[in-house]
Amino acid sequence: MKSVMVSLTTNELATVLALCGYETMASQILNSMGLEENSVVFDRFIEDTELSLTSKGLKDNSRDSMIVTELEELIHTLVQSKRKVRCIRKNRILFIHFIEGEERTLFQEIRNNNHVFSFESNSNGFESKLLKHFELNEEITNPDINVPTLQLSEEIYNQLHQMDSEILESMINDKQLAEPLKQFLTDFRFNLQEFDNLSLIEMDYVNDYFNVKQVLFLLRSESLVWHLDYENIHQKEVYVVPYDSKIYSNKLNEEISLFFYEEKD
Repeated sequence: MKSVMVSLTTNELATVLALCGYETMASQILNSMGLEENSVVFDRFIEDTELSLTSKGLKDNSRDSMIVTELEELIHTLVQSKRKVRCIRKNRILFIHFIEGEERTLFQEIRNNNHVFSFESNSNGFESKLLKHFELNEEITNPDINVPTLQLSEEIYNQLHQMDSEILESMINDKQLAEPLKQFLTDFRFNLQEFDNLSLIEMDYVNDYFNVKQVLFLLRSESLVWHLDYENIHQKEVYVVPYDSKIYSNKLNEEISLFFYEEKD
């Protein structure tokens, strides 16, 4: 079961957070946008946002929060969720907000300053969302990948993100470079010289607590996924491990489920 609740611009989200009593979070968003309170620009921002919320049928001046019940409940769920997963793929972000004691999850998809919220059942896990968001193959195409794990020094790994595009291009065209490394560098260049990532986040708004428990880095390729293994970073080594896309998305789903349903001390 899927229920699309609402689509909000970043401006609208900041406003409804404030209306629901979460002024600190609203202020953080406004500050990131360069808006100063009690300014002419800020006053115009409030006016325009209230008009846009009204046009969407989301205002209700008879209520204390001045927004409709469904939207207020969504905002409280969003903020009070204490376990979240953040998935970043280029300029797109997917948040998965765990709801304690319920059989549904709140999803938040962000792109071009637009936030689309939906509640969906937990019964089928999160794999379909992950496949779509990270643009991975939905079928097992290469279960026994005949591609070796790549070993990079910490120095080379750090240089990759800042490497001049011409130097990276020359490495890709170097006939003496091993094919798996060429493929990885090609994928890395195509992804704007950055990894996609998935973060497991613990948060408590009331107690002003925020902790990124774990971050997983990945890079999409045409027939596989490169996974960044940095457990040996203390030894100045980084490994890039190839996985079948479907198998990897299943592993991500398992990691999320363990994080959401693990017992807390």
